[in-house]
Amino acid sequence: MEIDANGIVVAVYEGLFDASEWLRQRRAGFESRYRLADYDGRSMVVDMRRCRLPGQDWAYQFEEVARVLRERRPTAFRNAFIVGDHPDSDAGIALFGEYQKLFQNPGSEVRTFRSYEEGYAWALEGLRPPDAPAPTADSERRDDVGGRPGRRCD
Repeated sequence: MEIDANGIVVAVYEGLFDASEWLRQRRAGFESRYRLADYDGRSMVVDMRRCRLPGQDWAYQFEEVARVLRERRPTAFRNAFIVGDHPDSDAGIALFGEYQKLFQNPGSEVRTFRSYEEGYAWALEGLRPPDAPAPTADSERRDDVGGRPGRRCD
């Protein structure tokens, strides 16, 4: 996870998503470098195009992520999930979005996108004043800590 040059929190995941591993990586690679004031309320882009979602334990995974976000991101924010062309991902992410709004912050906005550029642009709208020029989706973007292409989830 990284806060990019435009102020968007960007997270890239690969492999099988696991909430415990997500929390460990979040603490080690993100919360250790940023204060709550640096990221609370900022839009977020979660690139899950190379990540598989769990098949059986959805409720536990959702509950764990929502619990962490409720504790660590008290201000409402936009969250764009990028799922690519995975046929079953839309339903899972939409379900997670509703769960997140119910149990984390009712003011948060969550949408699923197949295109990274569309999701990033939507997240950016939540940050940019109406008269400011629109930056591009790849404006000095780093996918992860140290610019690596992504974090493994499994």
